[in-house]
Amino acid sequence: MRLPLIRLSFATTLIAGTLVAGLTHHASTHPLVPVTHGFPVSASTQAAVAVAAVEPVRVDARVLWVQDGDTVVVRLPSGAVRYVRILGMDTPETIQGQHECGGSTASRRMKALLPRGTGIAMRADPDQPRIDRYHRLLRYVRRSSDRLDLSEAQLTRGLAEVYVYRNGTFEKRAAYEQVERSARLARLGIWGHC
Repeated sequence: MRLPLIRLSFATTLIAGTLVAGLTHHASTHPLVPVTHGFPVSASTQAAVAVAAVEPVRVDARVLWVQDGDTVVVRLPSGAVRYVRILGMDTPETIQGQHECGGSTASRRMKALLPRGTGIAMRADPDQPRIDRYHRLLRYVRRSSDRLDLSEAQLTRGLAEVYVYRNGTFEKRAAYEQVERSARLARLGIWGHC
């Protein structure tokens, strides 16, 4: 019996949603890990989980332009335009007359990662303010198409250093510090040229 396309699509969405609901990130550094509760997981379920792990994430905003290596300007679904300061990293400055070593490279890289119109997913950190003194949104930012963490991408290439707003803590601090340490040891980006 052939199911109508709309029902098949609904069934596929339902199955994928059920699989994703059985995933967690709390006990692991990996973004999606099957919760098995001691029961064996079939190879087909593991394959479905792998597919779910690379599915695009929601789109919370669309990029209008990149301000510099750690700040983007976006249009929210409401139509509002907001500046977003990406949490967890700081790149050398390239605006307001400041041109620090490595700033142009960090800005060019962010422009390549987030061209105009790119969908992004944003998330606030529970331990950080939601808005900074310049009224920019403070958010973790992922590219929706492939879940690329923009802070991690800049840190990996040595184009940023870990930054803690108001000397507080944040969820991804330890992971970001490890990525920064690796780039520093490899003398990548600002760690080898500035």
